[in-house]
Amino acid sequence: MKINRPLCVLCWIVSIPLALALLALTARGQEQLPAGLNVANIEVRPAAVELKHRFDYRQLLVTGKLSSGESVDLTRMVKMTHSGKASSVSADGQVRAAEDGADEITYTYGTQSVKVPVTVSGVKAPHPVSFVRDVQPLMARMGCNAGTCHGAKDGKAGFKLSLRGYDAIYDHRALTDDIGARRFNRAAPDQSLMLLKATGSIPHVGGVRTDYGHPYYELVREWILQGVKLDLTAPRVTKIEVSPLNPIVPLPGMKQQIAVMATFSDGEVRDVTREAFIESGNIEVIEATASGILTTLRRGEAPVLVRYEGAYAATTIICMGDRTGFVWQEPPQNNYIDGLVYKKLQQVKISASDLCTDDEFLRRVYIDLTG
Repeated sequence: MKINRPLCVLCWIVSIPLALALLALTARGQEQLPAGLNVANIEVRPAAVELKHRFDYRQLLVTGKLSSGESVDLTRMVKMTHSGKASSVSADGQVRAAEDGADEITYTYGTQSVKVPVTVSGVKAPHPVSFVRDVQPLMARMGCNAGTCHGAKDGKAGFKLSLRGYDAIYDHRALTDDIGARRFNRAAPDQSLMLLKATGSIPHVGGVRTDYGHPYYELVREWILQGVKLDLTAPRVTKIEVSPLNPIVPLPGMKQQIAVMATFSDGEVRDVTREAFIESGNIEVIEATASGILTTLRRGEAPVLVRYEGAYAATTIICMGDRTGFVWQEPPQNNYIDGLVYKKLQQVKISASDLCTDDEFLRRVYIDLTG
């Protein structure tokens, strides 16, 4: 089976004007801070980046400290300058390994600037790709083993995977043994049926799931090149952590980038922001994207659930809204519960209600119980 290279080139040529138009549109609609928010200083986390192999990456978080004491996400608003060729940096703060060496990223907002040193190693060294640790998370992120695709009870188009990849042995056998093992071409990985379908080079009901040169494509390609091995002893995820925890966004329409770090059973800590599933518990307040950007829609609070390979983490995000003139008045505290309630009310800038009468309390309880 051969890829129609002339057709691919033609598609690229046709897509260039569209891409330029989209870039121009993006430039005109660049994210900006609302008027009246003044940034006193900025900080970047992590303060330094170390990438240890060709597929390694880190999500940077650029935070601005306002003169009011609040924090805002500036990751996509800062001006970025990049010296060196060891890494590549996207507009939304993702740093990926390019070649062994060191370079530096400088983020600037107004008169404030922060430098982030980047060290890259192991790019040219062989990197064993694990089906369990590396490939299955990508298949989940691309939707291959979702309940609406091949993870369905009867699979799709004669091909079935375990739901969300919970059975590595079954999935590996389905990929390597079905249809006479024709899904992979170890001698010419680019001709593998799995990659041809995922890139849309041949018809695929599930559509295009990745592109040539994309990190997901390259990782799966490397796994095929290494012999599509199954390694059940590979380190598993023990926990995931989300940062920043419980962020407060000043105004509706503003965004917050989050990062997800996974800890494995061998002690390795890896950035899995792009592979994790990030979901808003209240889509009327917060919308979440696959890249970990949370967009606030209106004043309120929403839980955010993050999952990755059977590990879960949660946080909340508050959209404060315009609370100009709010002054907290400390009400009488009659018990421990009052203290917790008042602390929360003060955090979200809501004045505490006066103490109600017994009659009002009973009426409220009655309505609450009966609906």
